[in-house]
Amino acid sequence: MSWKLHLLVLLGVLAATLCRSENCELVMWTEPPAVLSGGSIEVFCRCNSSTVGWQDLAISDWQNLTVETNRVDDVTIKHRKRNVIRDFTDYLYCRLQDVVVTKKYMLIVPLIRVEELRCHFHPLQTELSCNFSDANYFVDNKNYFLSINRSPSVSCLLKTHGNTFHCPGIPTKNIYNKYNLTVDMEYKGYNQSLQLQLGYKQVLFPEWPKYKMHIVAASRHILYLIWPSPFDPPDNDNMEWRVWYLPQNPRIEKYLIQKKMYLRLHPFYTWYIFQSPSFAHQTYKLRMSRRYPFWESPWSPEIETAEFVTEARTPDRPPKFLPNGFFHQPENGNLYVYWLHLDELEFNGPNFTYYVSADKEKTATILSNNSALFRDWDATKPATVAIWSENSKGRSEFNRELKVPMLTNSLRHQARNLWYHLDNQSITWQPPMEQADLVGYTVSWCPVTVNSLPICDDHELIQFKVLNASELRFQFKGSMVLPNIAVTANYMNHTGGGMQWHSRRWMSRQDYEKVSSISLYLAFAVIVVLIAPVYVLIRKLRHMAQIDVDVPDILFKSMDPNKECDGRKRSSFVQTAVPGNFSPKAVMNIPTLPTDSNEIIYSQSDANSYVCMNQKLSTTTIGS
Repeated sequence: MSWKLHLLVLLGVLAATLCRSENCELVMWTEPPAVLSGGSIEVFCRCNSSTVGWQDLAISDWQNLTVETNRVDDVTIKHRKRNVIRDFTDYLYCRLQDVVVTKKYMLIVPLIRVEELRCHFHPLQTELSCNFSDANYFVDNKNYFLSINRSPSVSCLLKTHGNTFHCPGIPTKNIYNKYNLTVDMEYKGYNQSLQLQLGYKQVLFPEWPKYKMHIVAASRHILYLIWPSPFDPPDNDNMEWRVWYLPQNPRIEKYLIQKKMYLRLHPFYTWYIFQSPSFAHQTYKLRMSRRYPFWESPWSPEIETAEFVTEARTPDRPPKFLPNGFFHQPENGNLYVYWLHLDELEFNGPNFTYYVSADKEKTATILSNNSALFRDWDATKPATVAIWSENSKGRSEFNRELKVPMLTNSLRHQARNLWYHLDNQSITWQPPMEQADLVGYTVSWCPVTVNSLPICDDHELIQFKVLNASELRFQFKGSMVLPNIAVTANYMNHTGGGMQWHSRRWMSRQDYEKVSSISLYLAFAVIVVLIAPVYVLIRKLRHMAQIDVDVPDILFKSMDPNKECDGRKRSSFVQTAVPGNFSPKAVMNIPTLPTDSNEIIYSQSDANSYVCMNQKLSTTTIGS
C-alpha cells in the first residue's frame, strides 16, 4: 500500500501546480515598444494570479540562460537591456517555475547608415540617378526614398546582389551649385531621415564629345588623344583620368594609370597628352574614363579607342654572342658565329634582322636568327667580329664583339673525344692538348634544324652552361639524342679553338676520316656480295628471252558431232575450241580445209576436257 500512497501524493502536487498555472496568465511587454539600435530597452513579465509571486518568475535569453531581473511589484519583474543591436537574439523568454510559458520580440530599429553615395547627372538630361550602400548587415524590411532640393522623392530599389540601392529618375531641372539630398528609410512603420549635400562637380560627370576621336603615337614617350573641336572648358585641364592600356599581344600585361592629363588647347582641336607604352611597334587599345578632381565625383562612362601601333624605333640592344661562339671548318674555310636571338618584344620595328661584320671589312651571310657564316676565312690572322640588331628604322646604337684568334693551330685549343652517353644523358670530353690559361668550358645545345647550313633551329634559343676547368662532364635533364651539342674550351687570353659540335652533321676531322673509311669498307663489301646474284639473274633473263613459239598454219578443223573419237562420242555443243591466248587470225573457215589436214578436236565430257588426234599434228618447236 506504500507505493499507492506515494503515487497519490505526486498526483496531488502535479494537480496543484497545474491549477496554479491555469490560474496564472503570463504577459510580456517592452518599454519603449521599439528602440533604435544602440539604445536601451526594458522587458517586463507579469503573472495575473494571486497564487503566484514574483519569486516564481524568471526571464531567460535565447540560450536559456537566466538574465538579471528586478522586482516591479508582487507579480511583475523586469529586465533592462542596454546597447541593443539587431541580430538573431532579439527574443526574450518568460518562465514560470523553470517552465517557459511565453516570449517577447524586441523591435530593434536599425540606424540609417548610407555609404558610397554616388549621383550621376548628364547635362542634357532632366533626371538624376543615385546609388548608395546600406552599411548595416540586415537590409530586409527596409524601404528607402530619396529626394533632391525638396523635389518629390523617388523609391530606391535593392539590387539583386549585395546591399546596394539604386534610385533612378530623380527629377531636377537645373544645375545647382549645391544639391541637398534627403534619404528617408522606413522600417516596420518607423522612419528615419538623413540629410546630405553634394556639389555640382560631385554630381555632374564630364561629357564626352560627339566628334570622332583620334589617337596618334607622336614619339617614343608621347601619345596624342585628339578631338577635332575645342569642346572642353578650361577647367577640364584639371580633370582626373583613369586609363587602361590594353595590349593586343598576349605576352604583354595590361596596366592602369590614374592621373591628371595635360591639356593642350588649339583653335580647332583639343589635345590630351598621354604617356606612350614602353614597347615599340606594338598594337594597343585604350579604355578610359574621367572625372572632376574630387574623390566623391562620379566617373564618366568608359570609352575605348581604336587600335593603334606604338612608334617603331631602332633596336635597343644587340644580341649576345655565345662564349667563344664560333666554329671553324679548315677544309673549306668557313667560319660560323653564334649568338642568342633577341625576344620578339625587343625587335622594336618591322623587318628585323642582324648585321655581322669582321674588322669592318668582311660582312657575314646571315643564316638564321642565331648564326652567320663567313666564307674564305683567313685562319692565319686574329679578327674581331661585331654584331648589331637591325630593323627598318636602322641599326642598334651599340654592338657586341667576339674575339676570334688565329686558327692555324686551333686543334690544340679544342676539347677532345666528345662522347654522349645514352644511358645517363650526359656528355663527357677530354681536356685540350694546350691547357695553359684554360679557365673552363662552355656546353651549348640547340634543336636540330632541317636546313643543311645552319646547325641550330632558330625557333628556340641556344642554351648553354659555363663550367669550371676541372669539370669534364655535363649532365642533361633529359635525352639529347636529337639536339646538337657543342663543347668550347675557354681561355683567359681568348685563344680558344672555338666550338666542337657533337652531332651527325658536324664532327672533328679525325672522326670524319674514321667514319669515311668505315663507309668505304662497307660499300666495297656490299658490292662483292651482290656480284654473284646479279650475274645469275642476268643469265636467267637472257635464257628466257630466247624462247620462241611457232603457231601451225592449220590449227583447227570441224568434226562431225556424231563421229566417235577413240570410242567416245563427241559432245554436240562443242564446235570449235579457240585458245584464249592466240590471235583471232588463227581461226579459219574449217569446212574449206583439205581432207588430208590434221584434225584437232577438243571434247568435253563430265566437265573434263581432252584432245583427240586422228592424225599427226604439226610440231611445235621450242628453241633452246
